[in-house]
Order: sequence, then C-alpha cells, then structure tokens
Amino acid sequence: MTSVSMSTSGVSMDRVSMDRVSRDYVSPFDERVRVVEPLAPRPAGIAGRAVALIDIRKNRGSEFLDRIESQLAAAGAVTTRWVKEIFSKPAALALVDEIAGRADLVVEALAD
Repeated sequence: MTSVSMSTSGVSMDRVSMDRVSRDYVSPFDERVRVVEPLAPRPAGIAGRAVALIDIRKNRGSEFLDRIESQLAAAGAVTTRWVKEIFSKPAALALVDEIAGRADLVVEALAD
C-alpha cells in the first residue's frame, strides 16, 4: 500500500492510496434480462369507464392532466383525480389499492 503526504497551510495529511479504494463500476442501466410480460387487456372504448388521473406532483403535471381530463370527458369517461404524496417516492400502497379498486384505467402524469 502506498500513501501520499500532502501539506496544506503547514498541516500534513496522509491519504491512503487507491489500492484500498473499491473500483467497482455500477452501471445506471438495469442490465437484468427480464421475462416479457403480456400487456393488460385494452378496453374497446372508454365511454362510461372510470379513469383515475394521478398527479405525482412534478411541475406542470396537473396542467397535462387537465388537458387529458377534458378529452376523456368528451369521450364519455368518468374521471377522478389523485395526488401522490411526493414524486420522488413510490405511491403509498393504500393509495394504489384504493385506485385499483375504483378505476378501470389509469393515466399518470410522470414528468414536467
């Protein structure tokens, strides 16, 4: 192991060499191979369907949902609005369960 001596304003500091530092590279991409899941069945139409609109609290998400809501209403869908507690965390399981029990379809405003 090698160490390096540094001096800053007369103070001597020893730094441990890179020999002891982990050099593992962690990829930001998920490289796992996953089994292909079939898509959920799609309804023939949305008239009369309950559509949950989820705002995750990202900038301008509610504006996006306003536009989608007006188009869904024009097509005969019945919409309800839901808001996540915070965008950086998964939705609470109670909220997910409540939406799943009340809605036929879901639209989620993901980003700004």
